[in-house]
Amino acid sequence: MIYLDNAATTFPKPRAVTREMARCMEKYAGNPGRSAHPISLMASRAVYDTRCAVAEMFGAVSEENVVFTKSATDALCLSIFGLVGRHDHVITTNFEHNSVRRPLCRLSDTAGVELTVLDARQSDDALVKSLEKSIQPSTRALVCLHASNVCTRVLPVRRLGEVCRRRGVLFILDAAQSAGIYDIDIEKDGVDVVCAPGHKGLFGPTGTGFCVFRGGFDFSRLSPLLFGGTGAHSADRDVGRTPPESFESGTLNVPGIVGLGAGIKFVRERGTAAIREHEASLARLCKSELRALGATVYGDFGDGAVVLFNLPKKSGSEVAEALGDMGICVRAGMHCAPTAHEALGTGGDAVRASFSPMNTEGDVRGLIDELNKIR
Repeated sequence: MIYLDNAATTFPKPRAVTREMARCMEKYAGNPGRSAHPISLMASRAVYDTRCAVAEMFGAVSEENVVFTKSATDALCLSIFGLVGRHDHVITTNFEHNSVRRPLCRLSDTAGVELTVLDARQSDDALVKSLEKSIQPSTRALVCLHASNVCTRVLPVRRLGEVCRRRGVLFILDAAQSAGIYDIDIEKDGVDVVCAPGHKGLFGPTGTGFCVFRGGFDFSRLSPLLFGGTGAHSADRDVGRTPPESFESGTLNVPGIVGLGAGIKFVRERGTAAIREHEASLARLCKSELRALGATVYGDFGDGAVVLFNLPKKSGSEVAEALGDMGICVRAGMHCAPTAHEALGTGGDAVRASFSPMNTEGDVRGLIDELNKIR
């Protein structure tokens, strides 16, 4: 089997991830923050250690500014619905995943939120200027991706953050495709909230994610999505606004969080620069070979780990299904990013191959060989 669907979920996971998760399940998978017995305390310590690892990786001033969620979608919904109010103005882009697009459309339909959509195909300079021009007195937030899940577009986060800080606009960053691959420093980059999953570039398991909030963030402005047990202030009617507990109602996914911590350690040991270059080198080879086959490659904005393409006279779904029968795992369709497909002119159905540090040049050669047979 050749696995090239890493933009959805990285696979296989490092042995250290599965090993630590198994150890947790066998030794200390208790309920953190709820009791004072040894199993609960061990679980609490494991969660705290991963919270510290996330804070360190993203430049947070305190581990308390890290809120665990079940996914990047969950993190984005907490940030968007918790911070954007009625009749606010929000700026976004046409390359967004549905985890950004759908919450914003929901707020537009139900709360009169006004949306301005910037064209992510334009140059970095033009994009920054477009952001500057789009800001209004009612502008509440910029909500956008860092790296696209369908092509190699990477937005100039620090430059966008500088504009947001200077103009008093919240910056909510979707780091689903960049966390663990591109360096993110929430303070230096001018971001207010980083939302990311654990199961992609950080090599944790599915069912994990988090928000990282900048230093000095006013949590009284953030409305929780979930209300329930937090392990603290149980006599109160409300969960409050104290991070992180007030925004983590319910029992945390301790084995998953432990696996996320092991995945972060794996990434830090490898180094994001080395991971980024390895993935980019495979993508460069793939794009070159695809063009030699006569394939159409969409959205080539430079280096990245994602290659989107179609073969002549073949639908993306047809090609992906045939590859699957040959033991090659890719993904076809819209990839939950319909407006990006529209902007790139794919017709709404293209094949995505996405790479990780676990892939080799042999995997690329195997893909090209099978595509040649399909062609």
